[in-house]
Amino acid sequence: MNEKKKVILITGASSGIGRQTAIALAQQGHIVYGAARRLDKLQDLEAFHVLPLQLDVTDEESRKTAVQTIMAATGRLDVLINNAGYGSYGAIEDVPLEEAKRQFEVNLFGVAGLTQLVLPPHATATRWNNH
Repeated sequence: MNEKKKVILITGASSGIGRQTAIALAQQGHIVYGAARRLDKLQDLEAFHVLPLQLDVTDEESRKTAVQTIMAATGRLDVLINNAGYGSYGAIEDVPLEEAKRQFEVNLFGVAGLTQLVLPPHATATRWNNH
């Protein structure tokens, strides 16, 4: 790994893989923002030098505010780990469509929206213009 400290945003950092990844990267000396919908679920991460950040990946304003907060504090964002997500399981006739839509909002559109927000402005244009 590059010796330079990275500024890292990890979504879904309140539990599981996101939480453990945030702790591990902070312990390696990186500047880590651990994000989740509920800020109270992140407070104990401060003991590991993870910076708690409220973020609902399904909400455009929440995504913008989170990225602006990081940029104002550090001037950059080097790594995005889109970890927020969940599974809703069952037969198609048993899963309410609203639940299926919510899962797509979190697992697909939230990921895409946040990724587009943090990509360098020229990245998308360059990618499409070269094909």
